[in-house]
Amino acid sequence: MIAAVHPMEPISQRTCMRDRIRDVLVTRILDGTYPAGMRLKELTLAREFGVSQAPIREALRELEGSGLVKSERYRGTRVRGTDYQEMRESYELRGLMEERALQLAAPFSRKLADELTARTRSMASALEHDNPERYIDEALAYHRRLIEASGNQTFLVVWDFLHWNVRGRVVLRRIAQAGGGGLKPFLDLHRALNSRIRAGDLRGATDKVRAILQRVTDVLSRD
Repeated sequence: MIAAVHPMEPISQRTCMRDRIRDVLVTRILDGTYPAGMRLKELTLAREFGVSQAPIREALRELEGSGLVKSERYRGTRVRGTDYQEMRESYELRGLMEERALQLAAPFSRKLADELTARTRSMASALEHDNPERYIDEALAYHRRLIEASGNQTFLVVWDFLHWNVRGRVVLRRIAQAGGGGLKPFLDLHRALNSRIRAGDLRGATDKVRAILQRVTDVLSRD
């Protein structure tokens, strides 16, 4: 059970609670516990998680930005389910952002290469221990680091505004649960991307980023 947070406790602690609640709600939407059309009541959820309505409201707002729920006046917040067409379109934008981020980050620093390699090792360890959630955490942190490396603060704002921590989690969980090798092929592509970055090969690095995101789009195109 998630520990209760007093409404007057620091915002940083409330933000952490919001993230944990959001992840639980995402899981319930994806596994069908919360079917499309179901109403999510702030007060009911606040009682369940032992928190004030503030972190619940913030979590629902983030899910609305990701397209998983929809809020309407006088009707409250209802589950939309996963719109894979919208998800495919958003991945096209993400691909453009990450390719441009690599261009801005070049020439690549050794520090960046080392950080990405460390993330990839953690991703590999997660798969070895059958821990897809840890893999997802590391993969999302990996790609956000690429955006950070660009030095373009607007890119980072757009990344966070589009709630890629949720969007990416939705898609990677689906891939983890599907056949066709699951997440292993993505790990191999990240390793190849690391090699291109360490070699200072900008064209090769952008090709690998494109391949990673294209593979995700291919999975979404089956829906």
